[in-house]
Amino acid sequence: MKKILSAVAALGLVAGVASSAAALDFSVSGTYSITGNYLSDSNGSGLIVNETPGVDNAPDSYWMHTFQINPVMKVNDQITMFSQIRLADNSVWGNQTNGDVATSPMGAVDSSTGDVYVHQLYMQYMSPIGKFQMGRVSSGAWGTPFLDNDSRADGIKWWPSMLASGPWSTYFAITKNTEMDAQTANTVANQDSDSYEGRVYYKDDALDAGIRYAYTNNQTAAATDATRSTYGLYGVYKFSNYFVATEIVHLDGSTDTDGVAAVAGGDPSAEAGLLEVGGQFDNLSVAAAYVYLSGDDNSSDRDNDAFAALNNGTGTEFTPLYILTGRGMGCLNADINGADNISGGAVATAGTHTFALLADYKASDRLSLHGAIAYAMADEETQSNGAGGYTFGYAGRDDSYGWEYDLGAAYKLLDNLTYEAHFGYLDTGDFFNSSATANDATNVYILTHSLTMTF
Repeated sequence: MKKILSAVAALGLVAGVASSAAALDFSVSGTYSITGNYLSDSNGSGLIVNETPGVDNAPDSYWMHTFQINPVMKVNDQITMFSQIRLADNSVWGNQTNGDVATSPMGAVDSSTGDVYVHQLYMQYMSPIGKFQMGRVSSGAWGTPFLDNDSRADGIKWWPSMLASGPWSTYFAITKNTEMDAQTANTVANQDSDSYEGRVYYKDDALDAGIRYAYTNNQTAAATDATRSTYGLYGVYKFSNYFVATEIVHLDGSTDTDGVAAVAGGDPSAEAGLLEVGGQFDNLSVAAAYVYLSGDDNSSDRDNDAFAALNNGTGTEFTPLYILTGRGMGCLNADINGADNISGGAVATAGTHTFALLADYKASDRLSLHGAIAYAMADEETQSNGAGGYTFGYAGRDDSYGWEYDLGAAYKLLDNLTYEAHFGYLDTGDFFNSSATANDATNVYILTHSLTMTF
């Protein structure tokens, strides 16, 4: 509570300074959301899609909330300070340190000490050579929502004005992932992890497109040189009331340790892709989407082809399906419960081909309806251990994850207050059977509802 009061007092102080000093402009926006979830079959870490004969899986129901405030302080025409503060972040009600709501702080996902943490904090400088952002900046969004994450990084971002012309622009960034200079031993002072990135964008009235290259040099492990390269491109083309969107990403890299033989799975080599087409017809919007994440079929070779295991699944911000890409479901979305808890690690390694049809209908100014149907299958239904056996899976394993059916509704109680209700059902495929002779895959469903306020 002291931290909450301190944060509010600090904001009030800044607001007071802003109101009394003409040089400063201060504004605050934010979001508060409460979500209730019911999972038909769960172990507390997402859905369970296997059921032992004669034993019913237990359901799981829980509430959680998130409160985020976004202070902005404009110092002058060239300098602005931005921040994103979270007083709760997917915090589960009753999930305090010792279970006692009265005496324990709220547990926030990204805070080791309790109820308040700063997610982002950076200065923006509009310089003669372009825009700079410096500090703890956002780092997880690029292109389409596919593969986007709610992440941040300590670093510097630059949009150079001399490399922008008409629809073309560029972007460069350097981030510090791990800093070891604070260590006492001189031998580890340079064992840092740094990332470097460059992008080229093209944007006009019809086409929004870009390409990127990112390189990470990770020296944090003793005598180990680990590098990763990320190549990406995206494009969104709009014509009349239709659109086509695509995003493709390739990861590669290497892990080499002095005096140690090559590590199995140490070299990333994975791909992911999205293709979506759709249109807007008065109050109805429809889309068809294909999602690909490469899987890994051999745990004994050097390459790691499992994209979901390397890159946080489909991304925490990509949620077109309530179960397969839903937060907290433990399937392809890594947010809250990881990207593979639904099947004990298999989905992240197996990858996916997912085909989906989605529709949204604006019934009135306040009511919107949503529906989706999707079929998903594994890219690699088994993974060999290189010795005639399997790291996961079994001979003759089916590749079907199953069919998902979603229904949802959103109603605006006020201009800034929205209630949503979602239902998702997974007609579970035989991929999740525990053996070639078992028939223990079980169908599952979820019910969620939420209340979201913005200001």
